Amino acid sequence: MSGSSLAQSFATDNKLITLDHRPRAYANKGSPAAETVRFRRFHVVPSERRLLCDGHPVEIGGRAFDLLLILLNSRGMLVTKDEIVSYVWPSTVVDESNLRFQMASLRKALGEDRDVIKTIPRRGYLFVTEAAEREPSERGAQPDARLGGRAESSAENPLIAVIDDDDATREALDGLLKSVGWRVETFASVQAFLNGVPKCTPNCLILDVWMPGRSGLDFQTDLVSVGLDVPVIFISGQADVPMSVRAMKAGAIEFLTKPVRHEELLAAISLAVGSSVRSP
Repeated sequence: MSGSSLAQSFATDNKLITLDHRPRAYANKGSPAAETVRFRRFHVVPSERRLLCDGHPVEIGGRAFDLLLILLNSRGMLVTKDEIVSYVWPSTVVDESNLRFQMASLRKALGEDRDVIKTIPRRGYLFVTEAAEREPSERGAQPDARLGGRAESSAENPLIAVIDDDDATREALDGLLKSVGWRVETFASVQAFLNGVPKCTPNCLILDVWMPGRSGLDFQTDLVSVGLDVPVIFISGQADVPMSVRAMKAGAIEFLTKPVRHEELLAAISLAVGSSVRSP
């Protein structure tokens, strides 16, 4: 069974309007690069420093608004922490915790659409492009004969599939995720997943990058090629910036480096499945 046939067994149109999209040529805060910038449900009015959601004003602080502008101005490309700091806090020395706080404020303002901002570990942030927010496949996903009669996953009791060739990692993640109330199935490779597909559609895939046989990135490509919208979270002990950018631009929820911090992984999964963790 191939990755494509699995993808077909799983059953946003989000338009972005250009904000003077010149790589690394950031607009001055006082000089709007466009009258209105649109993404998903939002309108950004740089000249008035306003953010609207479905036509209604959204409360957002000045620093968070500056963060949004610089990310929009370089969407689809990594914006380093140094570039952000020099734009948002010119001629000022700031602690990285301040940047994290303002980024959290921006994501809070975006609400359920916060996933347009991706974190590139230890480097910076990425605003996903229109290409990454793909429309559903026109092929029409058809259930594989071997998977007939599968039940749908429940949002109240989501299923997390972990694909990692390291035994200790699989065991640790299995215990962690079950302790907070999620169902978990683990696999040592992509092929093992394909040979033993869960009885219902996973709500989230946790993929290692480097594995025997098909890599996690290649498997993500298989899923994207047929328009399968299963949230993917990558974990890797041997990641580099091009690799993480590739994963994020293809729609990954998060890209975490090993050893993975439990709180970061749980937060990413909660975002992916739309379900809060419960106390262990």
